[in-house]
Amino acid sequence: MKQHFDQDWLNWIDANLARECDKNGIFKILLDNEFDYHTIAAKLNYHPTTNPYLFENPLIGTQQPQTQDTLPRAAGDISGTALERALYLPNAKRLDDERLELYLVDDFLTAEECTQIIAAMRTQLTSSTLTNDLEPDQYYRTSKTCNLGASTDPFIHEIDQRICRYLGIDIAFSESMQGQYYDVGEEFKAHTDYFEACDWETHCAVQGQRTYTFMIYLNDTEAGGETTFTHLEKTFHPKQGTAVIWNSLNPDGSVNPDSMHWGKPVSKGYKAIITKWFRSCTRDGSKTGMQTKVANEYIPHYTKIGFEKRQLPEPLFLKIKAFYEQNKMMPESESIPGDFVYKAGVQTFQPSSELVSLSSALRDEIHDTLKALLEQWSNTVLEPTYVYGIRVYRDQAVLKTHRDRLDTHIISAIINVDQEVQEDWPLLIEDNYYRPHQVILKPGEVVFYEGARLTHGRPTPLQGNSFANIFTHFKPASPHSDSTKAVMANITPLVNSPN
Repeated sequence: MKQHFDQDWLNWIDANLARECDKNGIFKILLDNEFDYHTIAAKLNYHPTTNPYLFENPLIGTQQPQTQDTLPRAAGDISGTALERALYLPNAKRLDDERLELYLVDDFLTAEECTQIIAAMRTQLTSSTLTNDLEPDQYYRTSKTCNLGASTDPFIHEIDQRICRYLGIDIAFSESMQGQYYDVGEEFKAHTDYFEACDWETHCAVQGQRTYTFMIYLNDTEAGGETTFTHLEKTFHPKQGTAVIWNSLNPDGSVNPDSMHWGKPVSKGYKAIITKWFRSCTRDGSKTGMQTKVANEYIPHYTKIGFEKRQLPEPLFLKIKAFYEQNKMMPESESIPGDFVYKAGVQTFQPSSELVSLSSALRDEIHDTLKALLEQWSNTVLEPTYVYGIRVYRDQAVLKTHRDRLDTHIISAIINVDQEVQEDWPLLIEDNYYRPHQVILKPGEVVFYEGARLTHGRPTPLQGNSFANIFTHFKPASPHSDSTKAVMANITPLVNSPN
């Protein structure tokens, strides 16, 4: 009979005790795996009142562990729901290990965002609990926690939404976002995030099993505090703004013991993180509508952020400016399907936008000049698709937030030619991390952007007489990969964009 537990068995015992699983069942599993009675009793601090050899093993009918690669789990069907489509996470690095779906995303949050979240957390920390939510645990999980999901702060709410949109899972399939704070010596011993059978009725009857965990480090911990996936022997050191994302389920929806991880003790400084867990069902038990990304969001990203403001080469801008001054009194009426451009709350015969057509020679020069610049920016060989004329927006014009055409408008540029405004008219654009930005363009400036991927628009009404832009678009000379096209083909595309 075996008289010593290796670390994997110790982790499994601690996890099941923490979840308040039946000690008789734990005792029987250990006996059946040839552990000595007295060794088990000493570890559990428990002696059965009846003959434990007569107990029913809750794992009968399932594969029991023989090596450290597979740990025991409680009986019963505790599987979750597998995704219909694979995730696409811009800037994420996937772990090269088929045992666990895990991603690392540097710079998901900025330093300023992390600092603001930590400040919000520190005002409402309480001792962390385990899944029974009854008493703080003194040994297994020694951190402090706060429920950020209950916050009324719009900033915290925006971070919560951003996590869901980046992952592409509806917020209704998630739990409340949590903040955790670890001082020196505090840890969260090896555990899995999925629920065992003994937790099912309490925690899973409506929302089902946990699926993805989205964890973000909010600071650079001076020493310790690493997250180690014990079966994979893979360790991540706390780095401010970095997200670690993993799936607690296998591709078939069964729970994955290889997702076991250990939040190691902090030895110097502190560790602050936020964690958001996702479920197989919504908060009212529905399983439909889990994945939210549209076809455009599966287009590969070509740059880290997704947009960049620059100065247009002066010789080209001077030609464009001179052409506009000569022709601005002869605009053409413009009709854009879908009412993407409209007047905000104003009844007037003046159109929301007009178009000044470009000469063929100037159109070609714009395409040729920007092609080289955009190829360098995107690190991709490009094929020109469209150069529109000079669109002149008029007072009170609004450009709806949208994504561009996914077949031809992949890499694009907006040139500001001229403006007569009372105040800046910002371009609102989200980057590849789904962070919102306001970009202010002045005449002679240009913004490069991944137009088909990123939402962008000017939702604030224009205050002024005119705002004149040129839009130019390109697509990669080489088509998207077969796998990307297959995913996109099964998702309804957006309607055509206005530019």
